[in-house]
Amino acid sequence: MTKSKWLFLLFVAALAGLFWFARGGDDRLELGSREPFAKGPYHAFAQPWGAQDSRLVRYWAPFADKIDVDAARFPNNTRFRFTWPFWRPSSSTAGVWGYSMLSFGNYDGGDGETKIPPRRVYELLDLSQRFAWSSSMALGDANLLTEFYLRSNPNNSDAKLIEIGWFLHAPAATAAFVRGAQQIGRFTDAGGKTWQVARDEKYVMFLPADGQDVRAGTIDMRAALQWLQEKGVIKGDEWFTGVAIGVEPLRGRGQVQIDRWAVTYR
Repeated sequence: MTKSKWLFLLFVAALAGLFWFARGGDDRLELGSREPFAKGPYHAFAQPWGAQDSRLVRYWAPFADKIDVDAARFPNNTRFRFTWPFWRPSSSTAGVWGYSMLSFGNYDGGDGETKIPPRRVYELLDLSQRFAWSSSMALGDANLLTEFYLRSNPNNSDAKLIEIGWFLHAPAATAAFVRGAQQIGRFTDAGGKTWQVARDEKYVMFLPADGQDVRAGTIDMRAALQWLQEKGVIKGDEWFTGVAIGVEPLRGRGQVQIDRWAVTYR
């Protein structure tokens, strides 16, 4: 057996060992990568993509992400687990290994059991979310991101005009990326939370201005959209179809527990 094959086997064995210790350990339903679960207007899905540039990691990718679902309380009490190498992927994958998420409506092509009607931004009467989460990431790190796309055509998931996201947990590299992007301004929400808002091409990012995690609270996404319209970032005739919350693993292993997540939409 060649040296490269031995190294590959050792690499896979090490990751398998890490994943063994990161198992869920309770009676929730365990979902693997690209294995969907839906109930009502909510949907769960783990989408790895960052291993495409690494021949070794590519073989591990299907096993790296798990979602533990409490079917009775879904989307509440959902846990994301990830086990990736202790280095970040290449910049061609945005520096993350993927996105494991809960979604409401049609976030990016995946629907819940109950479909929601798409609406233009100017038609929104209420678009907000309430959340609470906790994490264990001593041996790794990830972005905790809630986001959505605005589209030119609500029936085409490829008709994305802009991506708008809030980092509820941002590692140092992510925070530096936001601060180095084109600055739009600072947005203070109704609860008094101030967000640093920046743009990188078609991606608008809200980062807590104080640099602290936002462990629980409410995000009034309609108010943020109105502010972005006042800034000339959006027009108001774009289509909203759904929103997600989840983890983008950067390195290592960890887990994030979504204790509560509820979207209000009308």
